[in-house]
Amino acid sequence: MSGVLVDTSAWVDFFRGEKKAISRLDPLLAGGGAAICGPIYSEVLSGAPTRVQFDRLASSLRGLDWLEPRQDVWQAIAESRFALARLGNQAKLVDLYIAQCALAHGSPLLTRDRDFEAIARAVPMDLEVF
Repeated sequence: MSGVLVDTSAWVDFFRGEKKAISRLDPLLAGGGAAICGPIYSEVLSGAPTRVQFDRLASSLRGLDWLEPRQDVWQAIAESRFALARLGNQAKLVDLYIAQCALAHGSPLLTRDRDFEAIARAVPMDLEVF
């Protein structure tokens, strides 16, 4: 198992100084247990207010454990999205990609985004919504 995959929503709250996010992420960052994947990296960086902050943040995030999905990720996403649609849920492709990265590594997904609760019905991942 790799570290905890920290979703964009958790990073946003962390950078906004929200106490719950800080208390959850600080120990992960201090212990090297925070992980990231490509879509989360891109989403977090796109919110940087200046180029200087973008570059600083990019450098910091590149130092985290990076999780890649399985080779058949798009088949797994299609299967999950199909199953969710049959349950009445329409999941975003990016969220399903993130969920598949967590699943592939046996990593918990730390998020503030409740959309992942529905996704967890089709993707058997360890989910921590705080």
